[in-house]
Amino acid sequence: MNYSKQHFLFQYNTQDTPIHRISAGIKLAVLCLSSFTLYGAPPLWLALYGLVLLAICIWAKLSWETIKKNCKFLCIYTVCIFAIKIIGAPLTGSIVWQTMQETFVFMRMLMLILFTASVFYETTSKIEIFTLCEHLERFVCRKKYTGAFSTIFTITIMCVPQVFENWAQLNYAYNARVKERKGIISAYRRLTALLPSLIEKLLRFALTAEKALKNRTTSFFNR
Repeated sequence: MNYSKQHFLFQYNTQDTPIHRISAGIKLAVLCLSSFTLYGAPPLWLALYGLVLLAICIWAKLSWETIKKNCKFLCIYTVCIFAIKIIGAPLTGSIVWQTMQETFVFMRMLMLILFTASVFYETTSKIEIFTLCEHLERFVCRKKYTGAFSTIFTITIMCVPQVFENWAQLNYAYNARVKERKGIISAYRRLTALLPSLIEKLLRFALTAEKALKNRTTSFFNR
């Protein structure tokens, strides 16, 4: 498979849907509010939010690849959270059952937030996010506008899909050079080989973004 056909989490998906046409500001506000309000929300509110989110995912034509990757991520994360919680505790039936319930409650909220974020990133382009941040900064700062905040905030938001995009690139290169095998040892070798490269690529991304920010700020003050 060509890399151009690879799919990674939080990848923008060009479509013409009602959700794509919604203002980026509204979608960002929903994402931020849901991240804070879903934790501690009553079960009824979570159920209603889940039904609305399901309808939004259908309207947004959320890709099947995204759904599969989200579910895979949630399954792996569930096992990790359960293992972290149960380590050191007495393995009695009541403790195990209580830990399972606590893990389920946490993962239920995480699932809603993850799919909300997936809808936001799949239906909102980078230029829409930057334009939104730029308009907000111009509105707040007025004549003191420099573009620094909008650039930094855009880069911060886009760091999440950047991590997954870089990881997809590294995985594609690794699979092209190494025969893919399944197992813990192969997964460990892949992780030890790719993790340093991932950190290096992210540092390069941060350095490039910093240079772009400095150039943008300098050009603004030289006007």
